[in-house]
Amino acid sequence: MKKDFYKHQTQTTQHPLAMEISHAKGSYIYDTKGVAHLDFVAGVSACSLGHSHPKVVKAITEQAQKYMHVMVYGEYIQRPAVSLTKLLAKHLPSPLETTYLVNSGTEAIEGALKLARRATGRAEILYANLAYHGNTMGALSVMGYEQRKKPLSHYCPSAALYYLTVKLAWNRSQTILLLLYLKLSKEALVL
Repeated sequence: MKKDFYKHQTQTTQHPLAMEISHAKGSYIYDTKGVAHLDFVAGVSACSLGHSHPKVVKAITEQAQKYMHVMVYGEYIQRPAVSLTKLLAKHLPSPLETTYLVNSGTEAIEGALKLARRATGRAEILYANLAYHGNTMGALSVMGYEQRKKPLSHYCPSAALYYLTVKLAWNRSQTILLLLYLKLSKEALVL
């Protein structure tokens, strides 16, 4: 299996863990020898409630028995999507009331880049330096990891990129103040 992994699947790092996974439960992933490993990655945040959480498995099973993926971009009326976007609108500050549903964090970053440029007419982008945003061209443009960007050269050449080194000690009010300042100054777009 490992030989096929290296031959047929592109690795995302020069030295992948190459651990063959048998299953996952809660916060642990298990290799094919039955050894449990604490999953610090949580399926790239897709499993924030843990692997195989009973409520998540039940909800997925119930939805899959009705229909699975039919269209995500607002073409069809789907009760789960409308319920989620309505709930988000209830908790967003006015006048935000619409949600653009996408299937990945990278696609969300791409959507944010487009929305910010469209809404402001500006090309300047403020982004968190050394934060992972994804592997698409736009997302790589605002990531800060030069070793990942270098082989592909330029990304969004018309964008002026500014980075912000965000300290883990930042709290929510400091973030809101920064976003408010940038909104008022209209000097940069924020991701």
